Amino acid sequence: MSRRSRPVWVYALLSGLLTVLLLTLWLAGNGGDEAVRKPVAAPQAKAPAVVFEEAVPEVEVPVAPEEEATPEQDSSPATSPEKHRGIALILDDVGYDLPALKRAIALKIPMAIAILPESPHAAEAAELAHKAGYTVMLHMPMEPGNPRYSKQMDNAFIRVGMNREDVRRKMHDALIRVPYVQGVNNHMGSRLTALEQPMRWVMEVCREQKLFFVDSRTNKDSVAASMAEQAGLRWGQRQVFLDDSVEPDLLMKSWLKARKRLASSGMVIVIGHPHRETLDFLEHQVNASDREAMVQIGSLLSPMQHTLGHPSGG
Repeated sequence: MSRRSRPVWVYALLSGLLTVLLLTLWLAGNGGDEAVRKPVAAPQAKAPAVVFEEAVPEVEVPVAPEEEATPEQDSSPATSPEKHRGIALILDDVGYDLPALKRAIALKIPMAIAILPESPHAAEAAELAHKAGYTVMLHMPMEPGNPRYSKQMDNAFIRVGMNREDVRRKMHDALIRVPYVQGVNNHMGSRLTALEQPMRWVMEVCREQKLFFVDSRTNKDSVAASMAEQAGLRWGQRQVFLDDSVEPDLLMKSWLKARKRLASSGMVIVIGHPHRETLDFLEHQVNASDREAMVQIGSLLSPMQHTLGHPSGG
């Protein structure tokens, strides 16, 4: 090989090496941009965590949301938009006969469903009533004055002589058994409701849980309504018992009394029970004018002043 050709070969080799070196440097310098341009798989969305309610502490019991407890937002069928006027019906002693409750709901008239906490279908009855848009109430058992009724007391009853802790525990236990509660009324209680101290403790729990109270007025000396008022609760009291007797003539007599009171004072709170005869009466004797006048109980609660009704029952 001549001296003249050797430099050409060398130069070609050096030129190739230089080209490779420059290409390597260029690729290294642009690696970051390539990494940015490279498609990146989107991270897979995690399934939302299932949130379970914590165990209910003693002072936190299941109640209806506050917006549902507002009278003007009661959603029961045929509820009159007019406030502080009308007939409010409370159906007591619910929780034993689900077919009777379903029949009452099928009537599609405004009413509150008051459920006994120790009844075998308390939770299911509350669920049915709530889903149908009715006001759910706790029908709280309280000691009666009549010895015949006293023999019927079960573990749910608030008894005379209980201390504050016992009364509060009975209320909390009952509220846990009956979900969606918006208010309370007394079952029996003609003895207990005449005593200020235990009724103050009852209203204390109602205030904490934002519940209203309706005095069933089983005792003419009941202090329940006045204790509810002093506690700052929304409150009311029964004026008419519909079915002290389920004889058709006496049912009509009670209903006429409710109509008369509506005409004179503009409002009346009526308590009935899911007896077959009572449901028959409501189905066939409540006319269109009655239906138009019927409202949810929340529409008739204080701060308005209610005239006392005549005591009856246990």
